[in-house]
Amino acid sequence: FGRRILFAEEHQPYAGGVFYCKDAFEGLSLLERLRDPALREEVLHVNRSEAEGEARPITPSPASARAPRSETAARRVPIPVPPQFGVKVVREMPLKLVLARLDRDELYRLSWGAKSAHGEEWEKLKREFSSRLQELEREALRNPWLHPQGVYGYFPAQSVGDELIVYDPASAAGKGPRELTRFTFPRQPEQERLCLADYFAPVDSGVMDLAAFQVVTVGREATARLEKLQASDEYSQGYYLHGLAVQTAEAAAEYLHQIIRNELKIPADRGKRYSWGYPAIPLLEDHRKVFDLLPAEKELGMSLTPAFQLIPEQSTAAIVVHHPDARYFVVPQPRRG
Repeated sequence: FGRRILFAEEHQPYAGGVFYCKDAFEGLSLLERLRDPALREEVLHVNRSEAEGEARPITPSPASARAPRSETAARRVPIPVPPQFGVKVVREMPLKLVLARLDRDELYRLSWGAKSAHGEEWEKLKREFSSRLQELEREALRNPWLHPQGVYGYFPAQSVGDELIVYDPASAAGKGPRELTRFTFPRQPEQERLCLADYFAPVDSGVMDLAAFQVVTVGREATARLEKLQASDEYSQGYYLHGLAVQTAEAAAEYLHQIIRNELKIPADRGKRYSWGYPAIPLLEDHRKVFDLLPAEKELGMSLTPAFQLIPEQSTAAIVVHHPDARYFVVPQPRRG
């Protein structure tokens, strides 16, 4: 993702370059090389080449497309019954309840820069960040600039090979259900050879399965506030608010995820949520298919960049897999181009 983001708009590279650094020390080293006239062009060339390799469309392996289902995910299970098929809109989520679901370790370590802190340093940062977070939460509740909202839906679905077929709910009861879209998921070439499609009943089973999709955002006001802070050179405050907004979107996703679990009457340890861009479902292009299923544009005012990233940035999209054996796993990225 850090490489692909170089081509965020109209597949044109950002002239100055976009770089991923695992920590501040690597970032400083990179800046030193970029400042050196003798090294700068080479650094930009290598970065561009790596980004072009990542940006090429993934070519699915023909062998993978014909691969049999994983034994690990082949168990037949009862299909949950949703309250109703189709789409629901959550206009507003209670901010206080959403904030209660914040993953503080994720916020402090990933969004607020304490990833490498340990021991006494970590404990000190936790105290400082906890105090800062309480202040930011109080301010957000007094003068709301975070507006968690979402849209989700239940759809009849079946699998064939590495593909998930999603049907029109109105046609599912008939002899020939109408296909709305298909998602192609990568399969592990080794190990247990897992693929998300395996967690859904295959077409030839005669069983109609269920897939749930969700999209959440904290709204455009968060982006506007962050842009205003940047314009005022309040970079430190903007940094902390940006991290809070991103993690609030994740908390909102968990809030909606719990609603789906409750409606499907499945326990908290069942119903895994998978978001695009991660190894099990890497194709950000699939966000377009999700937006075709769920009215995120009309109801939430969201949109997609030419690179299929979500706007506002502080948003997430996911598929919820009800199968009790579903778990998170890694699929090595296939060769591109």
